[in-house]
Amino acid sequence: MIYTAEHYSTGMLEKLARGSGEMPPNQHFVEVTLPNGITYEDLNPAHLPGWDYPAADASKRFGAAWQREKRSLLLFVPSVVARMELNILINPEHPEFHRVTASRPQRIWWDMRLFKPSGV
Repeated sequence: MIYTAEHYSTGMLEKLARGSGEMPPNQHFVEVTLPNGITYEDLNPAHLPGWDYPAADASKRFGAAWQREKRSLLLFVPSVVARMELNILINPEHPEFHRVTASRPQRIWWDMRLFKPSGV
C-alpha cells in the first residue's frame, strides 16, 4: 500500500500527526501523476462507522480488504487531521499500477516553528 495525500500540505499534516514531535530527519516527497481512466473508489465515512477512531480498526480492515480484492487502483479517503482534504491510497498489486508515474524525490524543508515547545 502506498499512502499519498492530495496536497503537499496535507501530506505534511499527516506526517506531523503521526510523528514523535521531533523534526523528521532526511524527509523527501515525490509528485505522483495519475493518468485519466484509471479505476478508483471513494471511501464514504457515513458508510464506515468508526473510520476516524484513533486505533483506526475499521479503516484498516476496509483498506486491507480493498487492497487484497484489488477492487481499484486508487482509494480516496478523507484525512482525519484535515477533514476537507483527501488522502489517496495506491494499490501496487493492482494491474493498473504500471500506469502511475512519480517525480524524482525532492527534499522536504520543515519549518522549525512546527517543532518548538509551546511557550518558547
